[in-house]
Amino acid sequence: MRRGISGRTISALSIPSSHPPPNPTIITTYPYLSLLETSSTVKEVKQLHAHAIALDLVRYTYVTSRILALYAFHPNPDIHSARLVFDRIPEPTIFNWNTMIKAHSRTPHPEKGLLFYSHMRRRGLPPNMHTFPFAIKACARLSSLSQIHGQIVKFGFYLDVFVTSSLIRYYSHLGRLEFASQVFDESSNRNLVCWTSLISAHCARGLVDRAREIFERMSERNEVSWSAIITGYVQNDRPEEAIELFRELKRHGSVKLNDSLLVSVLNACAGLGAVEEGRWIHDYIDRRGTHYGVELGTALLDFYSKCGFIESAREVFCKMACKDVTAWSAMVMGQALNGLTHSAIETFSEMLGCKVMPNAVTFVGVLTACNHGGLVDEGWAYLEDMSRVYGLSPTIEHYGCVVDLLSRAGRTAEAERLIRCMPMEPDGAIWGALLHGCLMHGNAELGERVGRRVIELEPHHCGRYVGLANVYAAMGRWEGAVKVRRAMRDRGVAPAPGWSLIEINGVGHRFLADDKGHPRQEEIYRMLGDLSMELVS
Repeated sequence: MRRGISGRTISALSIPSSHPPPNPTIITTYPYLSLLETSSTVKEVKQLHAHAIALDLVRYTYVTSRILALYAFHPNPDIHSARLVFDRIPEPTIFNWNTMIKAHSRTPHPEKGLLFYSHMRRRGLPPNMHTFPFAIKACARLSSLSQIHGQIVKFGFYLDVFVTSSLIRYYSHLGRLEFASQVFDESSNRNLVCWTSLISAHCARGLVDRAREIFERMSERNEVSWSAIITGYVQNDRPEEAIELFRELKRHGSVKLNDSLLVSVLNACAGLGAVEEGRWIHDYIDRRGTHYGVELGTALLDFYSKCGFIESAREVFCKMACKDVTAWSAMVMGQALNGLTHSAIETFSEMLGCKVMPNAVTFVGVLTACNHGGLVDEGWAYLEDMSRVYGLSPTIEHYGCVVDLLSRAGRTAEAERLIRCMPMEPDGAIWGALLHGCLMHGNAELGERVGRRVIELEPHHCGRYVGLANVYAAMGRWEGAVKVRRAMRDRGVAPAPGWSLIEINGVGHRFLADDKGHPRQEEIYRMLGDLSMELVS
C-alpha cells in the first residue's frame, strides 16, 4: 500500500463484482483516476504523475490522457508539462490532439494550436466534431480562419451547430461581419447560439437596428438572446429602447432574468434615472433570495448612486458578501458624485484597511471627491501617491481632475503648469476645465489664450465657442464675443440642445428644446399654451 498526497491511499480499490477480475496492475489505476479528479493544484497533479511513472501506469492511454488534460485545463495551466506528456504518447488519440489545440487556444499565442492541427492532419488522423470549435478559437488572423473554414466544408462538419456558431462568433471577432452573416444565412441547422452570436456581432459594430431585425425573426428566445439585444442597446447609448424591451420581456413572463441581463438594465436605468424600474429589479433580486454577486451588486449600487439615493447604495454595498476593487471604487465614486467628500475618502480608507488594492478607477473617484470638496492639497497628495505608493501611472482623467480642482480654487497658474508638465498631450476637456476656472476667477488674459487653444483642439464643440465668447464678454470686448459666435455659425456648429427627463408611472419621458418627436407632443404643447394664457391673465 502506498500513500499519496494528503496521505490518501493509492493502492487497490474494491472492484464491483460484476466486473471480470482485472490483473493486478490495472487494479492500481482505479485510485489514481479518483485522485486525479480531486487534485486541486498543479503540484498535486505532478505528484500523481510521478507515481504513475513509477508504477508504469503511463502506458495506459486513459491515465495519460487524464494527466494531459489536467495540466492543460487547470485554472493555472502548465502548458510546458502538457507538451512533455503529449510528446511521450506513442499514438496520440483525437482526444489528445484536441486537448492540445484547445489548451493553446486559451493562451496569449493561440495560433500555436493550429500547428497541432496541422501535425495531426499530416499524421493522417481525421478531425471530429470537437476539433473545429477549438481550432476556430485558435485563429488569430482572418487567413487562418478562412483555411479552417475550408477544412470544415471538406470534412462535412458545416451543418454542426457548434461549428457554425463558432464560425459566426470568430468572423465577427475579426471584424468580418459579412462573412459571419453569410455563414448564418447558408446554415440550415441554426440553434439559439447561432442567432445570439449574430445579434451580439451586429451590436458590437453599432448595428443595433439590424440586430433587432434578427432578434424579431427568432422563433424561440432564451435569457441569453434577450440579454444580447438589451445589452446591445445599452452599449450603443440607447437606454430608452433597452428599458422598453425589458418591459416587454417582463410581460413575456417565461424567460428567466439572469444576472448579465439585470446588470445591463440597471446600467440603462442609471443613465436615464429610471428609478421605478431599477427598484423593481432590486425587489426581484430580493424575492429571488440570492446573495448580491459582485457584478450585480456593483451595478445596483451604481444605479442608486447615479439616481441620488446614496443611502440605498450604501445598504446594497454593506449587504454584498464579497467586494472587489470595482465595488469599492463604485461606492467611492457614488459618494463623490453626490457631494459626500469626506464619506468618499473614509470609504477609500476603509478599502485600504480591508487590504483591497486600489486601481486607476478608484483614484478617479477619490480625486473627484477632492474636487467636489475643494481639497486641493489632498488632491495633490493622492495624485503623487498613485505612482509613489501604489505603482499606478496617472492617466489623463486623473490629471483632468486635479486641473479642474486647481482651476476651481482659483490657482489657474498652477493648473496651467500642471498641464504643461503632463506626460501626455492634453485634450479639450483638460483645457476646458482651465477655461472654466479662468471665467470663475476673472483671469481674462489666460482665459483668452486657453479659449483659442481649446477651439483649435475641438472646432466642432459648441461649448468651447461659448466659453471664449463669455471670456470676451467678461472683458467688455463685445466685438470679440460677436466674432466668436459668428465663427461658430459659419462653421456649422450648432448649440447642443438642452433636455430634461421625468419619470411617470415607471415610464421615462425625455424633453428637448423645440422637440417635435414626443408621441404626446400635441397634448404637451396644448398644456403649455394653457399655462401661457394663465400667466398672461
